[in-house]
Amino acid sequence: MSPQDKCKLSFYRDLEPIGDSTKVVLVRHIENGQIFVKKRLSAYSRNLYRFLQDNDIPGVPRVYECLDDDDFIIVIEEFVAGQTMRHYMTEQGPLPEDRAIELTEKICLVLERLHGFERPIVCRDLKPENVILTPIDSVVIVDFDAAKFVQKEKVDTVLLGTPGYAAPEQFGFAASDERTDVYAVGVFLNEMLTGCLPQESMAGGRLGRIVERSTALNPKERYRNVADLRLDLGGTLYEANGGSDPSRRFLPPGFRTRVWWKMILASLAYPFAVLMAISYFNGTSSDERTPGFSVENFALGMFWVLAFCWTVAYVFDYLRLRSNMPANRMKSKAARIALHILIWLAGFGVALFISIVISLVGEME
Repeated sequence: MSPQDKCKLSFYRDLEPIGDSTKVVLVRHIENGQIFVKKRLSAYSRNLYRFLQDNDIPGVPRVYECLDDDDFIIVIEEFVAGQTMRHYMTEQGPLPEDRAIELTEKICLVLERLHGFERPIVCRDLKPENVILTPIDSVVIVDFDAAKFVQKEKVDTVLLGTPGYAAPEQFGFAASDERTDVYAVGVFLNEMLTGCLPQESMAGGRLGRIVERSTALNPKERYRNVADLRLDLGGTLYEANGGSDPSRRFLPPGFRTRVWWKMILASLAYPFAVLMAISYFNGTSSDERTPGFSVENFALGMFWVLAFCWTVAYVFDYLRLRSNMPANRMKSKAARIALHILIWLAGFGVALFISIVISLVGEME
């Protein structure tokens, strides 16, 4: 290790191992006190972790340092608070269909970002132990030790992955690509629904058919990518199938997941919005013949209602509005955020245009 790298590493103090491996350790930065994760990995992962260091990807821990150490690398990455999906699934038992679909879609969105680079990244070891469910109900894939850049022409020669979750091509039968992660997502979904791997107990109904297609032995028979899988899941979520509740599709944000604190916040926010709209609609009028009403006030009220509804729908992804926007497929985080802000502002522009039209029509009358 170079003197410069030794100096960088000296700022981190070991705290305790994570799990059973001494190669993954919780560390603390001696200057700012922040907690990180330190990993000692094979040099095989060097290029990939350096790529992750240069690209901040939502749903992936940020890599702060990637230091050479002979035939190994030392990685310092973000510590993600939360519980593993394995712990969550053990605690909850088999999940309701809509909850399993919701979590699977979130995992697919992270994978879409990884697969969307010019050189797609496949995880090759996606499993409940390697996915963190955060306190704000987002998912983070935390283990990329087996990941690699897709090389279409090469058959896998390094046998990596977890039995049950690893696709057949990971054992030397073909080259790993995006469909390798599709296989793991299918196994993941089946275990969320049944508590078992597909070979032990396959989920029923249309979700079972999605699992079956995702875990086909021949990669050509699977979904082409996780985006197609997610699209199929989106249709399944809202069908009355095997006990699912299609009406929950239309519940307003805050009530769909039936998480208590979200419902409390929503119960406060929506009445506040209604009271604000009423105050606009019943504002003081300059027209004495129609006290309490004016076209201007009505136009302002419509702007508030439309702007509020648009903001809630877009920010909280109502009916998967935000998820289906092309901004999610952009590689740059800054570009994604900028485009989402522009789309959100465009919605405000439409609301303003409608309120102006209402006001002008009122003046003409």
